[in-house]
Order: sequence, then structure tokens, then C-alpha cells
Amino acid sequence: MLVHPGVMTNLESQETVVFYPTFGVRQADGLWRIPISGTVHEPGNVGLTKRLLLRLLQRVMRAEPWELQSALFQERIQGFVAATEPGKRVAVQVGERVQSLQKKSTRMGYFTGFVRVSAAEIRDLELSGAGSDGWLNFRVASPHDRHQQFIGRAQLLSSTGISVISDIDDTIKHTEVTCRMSLLRNTFLREFLPISGMADLYQTWAARGAAFHYVSSSPWQLYAPLAELCANGGFPSGSFHLRAFRLRDHMLRRLFLVRRPVKGFMIKSLVQTFPQRKFVLVGDSGEKDPEIYGAIARRFPDQVASIMIRELAQRPLDTRRAQNAFRHVPARVWSIFQHPDQLAGRFPE
Repeated sequence: MLVHPGVMTNLESQETVVFYPTFGVRQADGLWRIPISGTVHEPGNVGLTKRLLLRLLQRVMRAEPWELQSALFQERIQGFVAATEPGKRVAVQVGERVQSLQKKSTRMGYFTGFVRVSAAEIRDLELSGAGSDGWLNFRVASPHDRHQQFIGRAQLLSSTGISVISDIDDTIKHTEVTCRMSLLRNTFLREFLPISGMADLYQTWAARGAAFHYVSSSPWQLYAPLAELCANGGFPSGSFHLRAFRLRDHMLRRLFLVRRPVKGFMIKSLVQTFPQRKFVLVGDSGEKDPEIYGAIARRFPDQVASIMIRELAQRPLDTRRAQNAFRHVPARVWSIFQHPDQLAGRFPE
């Protein structure tokens, strides 16, 4: 189905497209390169395999039947049971121009690609209201009117400045990742609760020009409630970098576990994309953030300006672990905190 000369898409009218917040970087030729990612899915019946997995999830959480009928659980589980759409070609409209993404969606309905936009087009978009406060809006290009409501956002970042890479679970929201049952109940059965003081701290940094990237082992299926937490909790807008996950590919006990190379790769990619920017890495002691951040700091010593680890009572960052995690990382670079107030004065200029 043709939506623009030379641009093709095979999206059907009943399909839903979700874009994830991203960023744009200006290339040497003056064009802005904007990575695009998202998912395509549609309503569908829950098959036998997923029903069995839902029963397993109920047992692991020790949930009562009525809890699985709640509106909150139905909302949280929707992304995991929705019918994902592979092989979909997504076209993106930026202003008046339409560009097809380079790859079709995967078997999980996940798609990636990029578009290029000139500086003149960016100026025109800002004047038309399609961009403001350093963010650019784009939408799905499709012959179906319903698809016009699917809008994405990209933050246009300068080559220099400070970026904050923040973990999510137990860094900006209470999750209790060290206890599997609590983790799952907090994820699927309870309202997300922000960590007191973190939003105020991040807003202070944002007011000083920091950009934000939320990098987590949480799966993309939880993007919507996580984005709602950030918006309602007063956290600065930023790009999201979550984990690709498919229910039938993993045991539920591995739902929020991510191998160090995977999360480290996401962070390394961000740092390499902006070789002249400085980075602040914020995480917690619950899983592998100290070790991952220490490795990144050793790899990019001129770019990692600060590492801040929220210490959890359930798994404190003892001296031996800290020394191993941050070996060859200058002591002035990393710090441990229990409450955000302790980070006053730690933000690099």
C-alpha cells in the first residue's frame, strides 16, 4: 500500500504501533540522524502457551484469582500477551517528508531503523509546532487514519554536554529485585512507587542542562507504565533503552535478569554515539550496576564523569565488592548514597 511516492508500508488498520522515546545526533554532513524503535501488535486471543505461563506467574507471585482480574494486572500484562506482528514495514512521517525504516519488524513485533532530517527541516518543524524544548515529534505514515495518532518523540542532543544514564528498578522506583516474588508482585500487582527525592534531584540536573537516558533490564512490554511513572512522578523526559523479551523464550524467573554484556552494550553504544559528551551513571547495588558501570568507566575514562550507586539494605555495597567493581576507577569518580540528598555537589560541571 503506497502512502507516499517511493515509500511502502504493510501495516493493517487494526494494528497498533508504539514508538519509544529516542534521541537525534547531528552528523558531520549536517544532517540529523534519528534512531527509531518501537513495536507493532494487535488484539488477539491468549493461546494455550501464554495461558500456562500466566498460571505459572500466578503461582510464583502467590496471587489470588481476583488479583489477576484487576484492571492494574490486565494493563501490566497486556504487552506480554498481545499478538506481536512480525514482518511489518513501518514508515515514519517527519514534517511533510515520509521515510521508510530499513528493517521489518522481528518476530516479537520489534522494529528499528533511522531517519535523516536536515537542519532546515528541523527549523521549519520547530516553527510549525512539531518540535519544542529540544524535542522533535514524528508519526506513523499510513493510509489508515487511525495510525495518525501514533506519535513518537526524539530529543535532539548536541555533540557536547552532560548525559545522565539512569537505571530504573530500585534506582528511581521501588522494585525489590533481590526478592523474586516481591519483584513480580511490585511489577504486575501494585502501583509503581518512585524513590523519594530522585525526581527532584534529576530535575535539578535537567535545569543545569543534563539530558537523560533510562537504561534498564525491564522488558519493552513495560514501557507504557514506566513512562507513566516518569511523567506522573516528575522525572525529566529522556530516551528509553529497555530489554527485548519474549515470554516463550525465557523462564519467568529470568524475566528481569539481564546478562552484564547486554546492559553494558546498551550503555557502551550510547557513550560511543556521543564521544564528546560527559556521562553520569546512576544505579543501585541490587544487581550488577556497580560492576557494569565500573567496566564502562575503565573503557571510557575521559567520558564517565561520575558514578552514583544507591545502596540497598537488602544487598549493601560492601568494601570488597566496591573495590572489585571500581578497580582502577579514581575514587573521586564514584560514590555511594542511601538518599538523594547525599548527592548534593556531586554533579559535574
